[in-house]
Amino acid sequence: MLKKIKRFLGLGEFSPYVRNFFELTNARSGIFLSCVVTILELWMLLSVLQMVVTGDSSRTSEWIITHCISYLALIFASALMFLNSYLVIKKKKFHKKLSDAINIFYSVVCMGFGVYISFLDYIKGEQFVTLITMTIFAFCFLVWRPLYTILFLTSSYAFFYTACNSVVTATYATKVNLFIVWLAVLIAALNAYQQKMSEALKEKRLEDANEILKRLSISDEITGIANMNHFISRSIELLHDRSVDLSRMIFLFLDIEHFKNYNEKYGFTHGNGLLRAVAQTIEKAFPGGLVARFSNDNFVVLVEDENITKKLMSVESLVNNADSEIKMKLKTGAYRPGNRDILPVIACDYARYACKTIKKNYVRNFCVYSSEMDLDFHRKQYIINNIDRAIENKYIHVYYQPVINSATGLLCGVEALARWNDPQFGFLLPSVFINTLEEYRQIHKMDMYMLEQVCRDFVELRECNIKAVPVSINFSRLDFEVFDLAAEVELMLKKYDVDKKLIHVEITESAITEDDKVLQYAMEKFRSSGYALWLDDFGSCYSGLNVLKEYDFDVMKIDMKFLQNFGSNEKSKVILRNIVKLAKEIGMQTLTEGVETEEASEFLKEIGCEKLQGYLFGKPMPREEIYYKIQSGEYTIEES
Repeated sequence: MLKKIKRFLGLGEFSPYVRNFFELTNARSGIFLSCVVTILELWMLLSVLQMVVTGDSSRTSEWIITHCISYLALIFASALMFLNSYLVIKKKKFHKKLSDAINIFYSVVCMGFGVYISFLDYIKGEQFVTLITMTIFAFCFLVWRPLYTILFLTSSYAFFYTACNSVVTATYATKVNLFIVWLAVLIAALNAYQQKMSEALKEKRLEDANEILKRLSISDEITGIANMNHFISRSIELLHDRSVDLSRMIFLFLDIEHFKNYNEKYGFTHGNGLLRAVAQTIEKAFPGGLVARFSNDNFVVLVEDENITKKLMSVESLVNNADSEIKMKLKTGAYRPGNRDILPVIACDYARYACKTIKKNYVRNFCVYSSEMDLDFHRKQYIINNIDRAIENKYIHVYYQPVINSATGLLCGVEALARWNDPQFGFLLPSVFINTLEEYRQIHKMDMYMLEQVCRDFVELRECNIKAVPVSINFSRLDFEVFDLAAEVELMLKKYDVDKKLIHVEITESAITEDDKVLQYAMEKFRSSGYALWLDDFGSCYSGLNVLKEYDFDVMKIDMKFLQNFGSNEKSKVILRNIVKLAKEIGMQTLTEGVETEEASEFLKEIGCEKLQGYLFGKPMPREEIYYKIQSGEYTIEES
C-alpha cells in the first residue's frame, strides 16, 4: 500500500529516460506557454498605455503602475522560461538545478500574478478568471509530480481564499466555486501527470526494446561479442582508414577442434558457457582488435600483426585444458590483406581456408594463407561456381578404363571415370574437383550427369550395332542423402532403355559407416531391383572388415596401394592372398586396381582374383578410343 501511495504521489527517483521525457515535455509546453503569455501581457500593456494616451480616468495611476509592473514581471518570467525551454530542446540546457529553478520561478510568478489580479477583481465583485487561467497554465500544461501539485496548488488557493475572505467575507457560492475550480484543476493536473508518466514508460519500453534489437543486431546472442554484420562493417571502415598501416594488419580465423564432442558430453548450456569464456579470453588477448563470433565454434579477429602466436597462447590454454578426455585443440588460420579493397568476408574465408589445412594436424596450430593456398582456394571456388556450366557445356567427359577377366584375358567391363577439360584451367585433376564437389555437397550433380552420359553411350552403341560391356559407376555417399538414388537410377535407365545388368553400382569403402540406415536401405533396394553392388577401394580405410560384416556386395575392388612396391614387398602378396581368400569365403568376387606389371597380373591370377584393372591393360580413355580398340580387336569382349 505504501508503495502505491508513493508511486501515486510521484515520490522516488525517476529513471534518466523518464526524467528526460518530462523535461522535454515541459520544455515544449514552456515554449508554447511563454509565447502565449507574452502575447497576452503585451496586449494588456498596450491596453494600459492606450488608457494613458487617451486620458481614461477610470483607472488610477496606482492601478496602472501596479498592473504594468505585474505584466512586465510575467513577460520577464516568460522570456526566461522560453530561453530555458529552447536550450532543453536543443540539448544545451542550463545546469539541472538552475533549469528546475527557472521552471519553479515561472510557475510562482504565474500563480502570484493570478492571485494578485483575481484578488483585485474579487474586491470589485468580479470573478477570479485570471487565477483559473494561470492555474491551468502552471499545472495542466506543465507537468509536476503529484505531491508538488497538491502542495503548491492547495497553498495558492488557500492563500487566495484567506486574502479575499479577510477583505470581503466569502459567500457560500464563492467557497463552492473556488473549491470546484481547485478540485477540477487538481484532477486535470494529476491526470496529465499520469498520462505523461504512462507515455514515458511506454516509450521507455520501446526504447529498451530498440536498444536490445540494436545490441542484437551488432552482437552475438550467445557470447555477447560482435557478430559478423558488425565485424564486416567495422572492418571495412578500418581497412579504408588511410591512417591505418595495412601492412601491419592481419585477419585471424579461430576454430575449436572437437568442440562438438564437448557439446555432446556436457550439453549446450555448458558448451555455450565455454564459448563465452573463449570469446572473453580472445578479447583480452587482442585488446584494441576487432573480435567477432563467425559461427558455431569459430571466431574471427582483425588486429595488428604483432606477437600473434604469443597472444594466442592464453586462448589455446583455455581450449586445450577445457576437458582432458576430449582433447580439444585451437586451430588458427591467418590472412594478411594485400589491398584496402579486399572484402572482409573474403579475407575471413582465406583465413578459414588456411585454418582448414591444419585441421587434424596435431603438430601445427597456426597457419598463414599462402600463394599456393590462394591458387587452390580459387580453383575450388571456380569448380563450385562452374559445375553447372561445365555440365551444360559438356566440359566433363566420360573416360572408360578396361576391366579384364584374369582367367581369359578378355574385356569383361569398364569403369566410368570423370574427366573435366576446362577452357580456363585445362584438365582438372579428378582428386581436386571430386573432393571439392563432395566438400560443398554438389557431387550428386556430377554423378547423375555421369550416369546419363553412360546411358547415352549405350544408346549410341546399340544404334551402331556394337556389343556393350557392363559399366561400373562410382556414387558418392552424399548421393544417398540428396535423393532416393535407387529410384533415380531406375528412372534414368528406363528413360534410355538400358538393361540394369549393364550398370554396376560402386560405393567407396570410405563413404560407408556402421549402422547407416539410409545407406543400408538404399543398397537393399538396389539389390532387390537386380543391380550388382561393388565395394570400391577396399583396404583404403580402417573399417574394411566391419563393412564386410554389415553389408553385402557382389564384387570387392582391392585398393591399388597393395600393389605399390609389389616386387620388393613380400607382405603385399601375403595380404592380397588372404583378402582374395576371405572374399571367396563370404561369396564375393575380387577386382584388383593398379595392375601395372605382368608379374603382378600373374600373381593375382594365381591366387584367384577374378578381375584386373590397371595401366597394364589400358589407361582411362575417351569413348571413341575404346570403341576403336574393341572394333580393331585390341580388346575382345567376353561372352556373357
